Amino acid sequence: MKRVMVFVLTLAVSTSVAFAQSGGSITGTVSDLAGDKVASAPIVATNVTTKAVYRATSSAAGAYTLEALPAGAYDVAVTVLAFAPFAQKDVAVAAGQTLRLDIHLFDFQLNTLGDGREFQTDRLSAHPAPTGPAPRTPEGKPDFTGVWYAQRPVDPGTPQMLPWAEKLFKERVANNAKDAPGARCLTRGITAAGALFPYEMVQTPRRLVMIFEDDIPSHRTVYLDGRGHPKDPNPNWMGHSIGRWEGDTLVVDTAGFNDRTWLDNLGHPHTEMLHVTERLRRVDLGHLEIEFTIEDPGAYTKPWIIKRVAELDTDDEVGEYVCTEGERDAPHMVGK
Repeated sequence: MKRVMVFVLTLAVSTSVAFAQSGGSITGTVSDLAGDKVASAPIVATNVTTKAVYRATSSAAGAYTLEALPAGAYDVAVTVLAFAPFAQKDVAVAAGQTLRLDIHLFDFQLNTLGDGREFQTDRLSAHPAPTGPAPRTPEGKPDFTGVWYAQRPVDPGTPQMLPWAEKLFKERVANNAKDAPGARCLTRGITAAGALFPYEMVQTPRRLVMIFEDDIPSHRTVYLDGRGHPKDPNPNWMGHSIGRWEGDTLVVDTAGFNDRTWLDNLGHPHTEMLHVTERLRRVDLGHLEIEFTIEDPGAYTKPWIIKRVAELDTDDEVGEYVCTEGERDAPHMVGK
């Protein structure tokens, strides 16, 4: 019996050693654009073929290592509060070798006095919210009226881009988003409106109006009166929105877009074939759930779903915003 146990133990050790020798690793440091190291950053590597997920966390010195990775291609992602998400696809890992991958995170702000990371940290953090049941209209529907904190991401989804869209997306990332519409006082688009500053919703039986502090145009209308989309819509920045109720969920159907907005801050593009379906739920007095389903056969191979939440902001008002007043940033958006 003892000899059998020794054999089993030897076999297990030999198998582990063989696996370690056949696996590869990814190592490097995580830093911001100024070169300062970023600690406690979660690094996630997903095997492109098997979809197996491997994780590591950067040290106080910004160092990380992903070990025992089977040979193959990996999608590497890092999401840290106050930084733009990092993503690098098809990172090749060879058996028994270590690949160096230093990760540089892009700051949304300059991280200087008055333009620090605290804005993004606050925007992406949960806020205290009042408790109680969701208010209802005289017709018995949930009432979305109120000022809401900026929408926070819960699940950004995984867009599957066509080759031309992926090429353009990579160019925008490489250029530090210098051509972003918002940098030139143009509309950021339907999926970005309400995702940067607090926004207000005003609901009536026939329409839902969204009022944005941080965009131009500063409003959006969802028609609830049973009308359809125009038969020959004039393509515009925010599209044409109509809504219908499915129980307590408001389903908003939007079409009729131009192709000039970005679907997120990273620069995912779209065409005039874009069709967006939103599902809004006021789960209680203080909490809102928003789900976007993005369909665009001209840019994506399948629907892309984004999930967000927002809390009711009982102490704020939507302020005035005139982007072109005193605007001096655009000439300095030079990219890399």
